[in-house]
Amino acid sequence: MKKFVLSLIVMLCASLGASAQKVYIAPSKSAIAYHKSKDCSYLRNSKNVTDISTSEAKEMGRHPCVRCYPAQAEATKKAIAKEQAEKKATTAKKATTTKKTAETTTTKATGTSKVYVAAGGAKYHKKKSCTALAKSKNVNSITLAEAKEKLTPCSVCYETAKKAAPKASATTKKAEEKAAEATTTKATGTSKVYVAAGGSKYHKKKSCTALAKSKDIKSVTLAEAKAKMTPCSVCYTSAKKTATKAATTKKATTTEKKATTTEKKTTTKKAA
Repeated sequence: MKKFVLSLIVMLCASLGASAQKVYIAPSKSAIAYHKSKDCSYLRNSKNVTDISTSEAKEMGRHPCVRCYPAQAEATKKAIAKEQAEKKATTAKKATTTKKTAETTTTKATGTSKVYVAAGGAKYHKKKSCTALAKSKNVNSITLAEAKEKLTPCSVCYETAKKAAPKASATTKKAEEKAAEATTTKATGTSKVYVAAGGSKYHKKKSCTALAKSKDIKSVTLAEAKAKMTPCSVCYTSAKKTATKAATTKKATTTEKKATTTEKKTTTKKAA
């Protein structure tokens, strides 16, 4: 245990000694190294050479002199070269990515991406290596915008386009049929509504709370329901508002009529 402690102390002292060891630097802004000896040939023409600790020199960004510390200097030189190369590669990669992104954006916006066509062909292809172009000898490249004006996409290259087209067509057709059906239903009054046996209201939904206690519920057409019944105020909120407004108007009209009649009677009595 004592040996281990002693070895640690020795290592610590050696480390502290190395950090505190004096080295020499030139005050010039272009100087990048620290030197083991003041007599180093690289310091021959330097004025005001100062001594500082190794740790201070490293903090200033100085590297060991290649003549004073040949082994350390070589390792440092390689490390610096590697770091610079990595930075350069990263910068170049970023620049390439930015350029590609810009090109892609421009291509999408202007339709200038290249496609391939065979002489006299009716299709345009995403790749020159498309199997549909295997037997074609005269294959040219044109912009996508030019191709779209005269040709249709190759079903091999643009398989997704081929699959999407029938799907989109089917969806559109279904939507059109549904819209037409809804229009016809609205026009003819054939949409279904629900009524309770002996009830005086018709309901939009069978699950209407006003039908909760009803056991015998039937569906009839809206036209049939309108001929005999009035809309449920729960299902048809707008109908409720309309009914309330109509009742208010009727009440106001009645009050106005009564007031007019009373005024006429009073006028008649005065005249008599």
